[in-house]
Amino acid sequence: MNSAEIRILGLKVNKVTMGETLAFIDEALKKDGLTRVITLNAEIAYGAYGDEELTALINNADLVTPDGSGILWAASQYGEAISERVCGIDLLTELLQKYSDGSHGFYFLGAKPEAASLAAKKIRKMYPHLQFCGYHHGYFGKENSEDMAAIIAKSGADILIAAMGAPFQDHWIATYGERCNVKVGIGVGGSLDILAGVAKRAPNFFQEFRLEWLYRLLKDPSRFRRTMTLPKFMRLVKKDCNR
Repeated sequence: MNSAEIRILGLKVNKVTMGETLAFIDEALKKDGLTRVITLNAEIAYGAYGDEELTALINNADLVTPDGSGILWAASQYGEAISERVCGIDLLTELLQKYSDGSHGFYFLGAKPEAASLAAKKIRKMYPHLQFCGYHHGYFGKENSEDMAAIIAKSGADILIAAMGAPFQDHWIATYGERCNVKVGIGVGGSLDILAGVAKRAPNFFQEFRLEWLYRLLKDPSRFRRTMTLPKFMRLVKKDCNR
């Protein structure tokens, strides 16, 4: 599948729907080598501005999905319409359902130890026929990354779900993904925390009106500094569009 690409602050974003993303991953699973998928939101995009290494990491990914209302808004400022978000938790849920027959193996990497264990138990319960190849929390330390990659390689997994926070998870996949011997590596942020039940998604009302950032701020006022990334991102986009 060849999807249209746009650039937001110099970053590649693929104009894909959830259905197109699933089709892309399905095709990638039939090929040799590693396919990297990044779910890009405004916070990551803002962090990549002026960061050549992170910009290259994103632009060299095989698929960059529009994760978050900020990316959809930014696309519209560049005169490009993206019809829907393809965020990490939704993509993970769709993949678990799609391959719940055991046709492809999953390895789950990320979250704190307790949350990782809870997520693993819930996934196994919800999808009893899923090819569950293993899991490990995300606090294994950089010095143990080679060993971690070897463990994943021995598991026989086709799909690596990395939930270690962006952009660290995406750097890790780019560095160790081939050594993990998986066909698809996807960064999904805090998705395992949500599946574990230690974090909650915004109610449908906030999602529908693209106000998830407000819900997260109301639930956790300490996020104020992170939330301020969004208006900074918006100012950068406006400036870039007016050049």
